[in-house]
Amino acid sequence: MFKAVQIDNLLILRSSLIESFGGLRHAFSTRIGGVSPAPWDSLNLGLDTGDSRDNVAKNRALFTAILNATPAQLACGQQVHGNTIALVEYPGLYPACDGLITREKNIVLAIKTADCVPLLLFDPMQKIIAIIHCGWRSVRGNIISNAAEMLTNVHSTKISSVYCAIGPSIRSCCYEIHADVAGQFSKEFIIRRDGRLFLDLIEVIKSQLMAAGVPEQNIDLSEHCTFCEKELFFSYRRDGRRSGRMMLAAMIE
Repeated sequence: MFKAVQIDNLLILRSSLIESFGGLRHAFSTRIGGVSPAPWDSLNLGLDTGDSRDNVAKNRALFTAILNATPAQLACGQQVHGNTIALVEYPGLYPACDGLITREKNIVLAIKTADCVPLLLFDPMQKIIAIIHCGWRSVRGNIISNAAEMLTNVHSTKISSVYCAIGPSIRSCCYEIHADVAGQFSKEFIIRRDGRLFLDLIEVIKSQLMAAGVPEQNIDLSEHCTFCEKELFFSYRRDGRRSGRMMLAAMIE
């Protein structure tokens, strides 16, 4: 179960399942509580959106403060809709990757989204975290199994002991696709309505997590749809290039 938390002017979401373990701080942002003007109002955390860098810097300071951290502690991937996972040992920008893994304390792993699925994985036994930017291309490219492999091979994680939180994203009610994309996924994940095709990417991700060895009861899921809920979330599908960006951020204490 996800819960909404109001801190000062910011509204964030947290996974109750992940929060039940100590040693990890995390937050899924909404669009509420920042300084950016329309159309990025107001907690836009993404550069290269048309918003001013000064606004984004202020918003990132507000958001990272939720974790008792600062923007200088951020480790971000240069998201390219690929399947590469980076091992993080220091803050900064990691090129050409859509996933980050660390066991280092006080580094804030962060990914940006505006419809794609933000995924958090946590091994509470070894205090290891991974976050993944799950667009359909990355998911089709097996980024989740890549992350599971890296957790197993590099950190000796038992995947059956991993807990996951799947954050707000575009849901199957709104995620319309064309036949070329539908053809890359099993028919069980394709919904047909009024002659149109829709992808249930959440169910694809859940099935891949379970195939990798994560028990279903270890998966927490947000029911929010970023496309539907305009007051709470940015959506690239809905708003186009001038859409702001949310963040998933997580840090080992």
